[in-house]
Amino acid sequence: MHRPPAAIEPPRFTVGRDHHGWWVVEDRLGRVGGIFVTEDAAMHYALEESNRDRNAVQCRTSSNPVEFRLGG
Repeated sequence: MHRPPAAIEPPRFTVGRDHHGWWVVEDRLGRVGGIFVTEDAAMHYALEESNRDRNAVQCRTSSNPVEFRLGG
């Protein structure tokens, strides 16, 4: 029996800079996130929240700001 491929989930977390230059972690589900001083701190947070799943975290370029908001 042939099974259809599983749906691929988009990354849950986006890491990037906001319009002020702070590092932001935005949760696609709107449940958690934060504003950070360094990129390392933001990536650490996102990876810990995603159980170290690098596929659940994407980085956004500085030309496309990430704004922090909760509640989806």
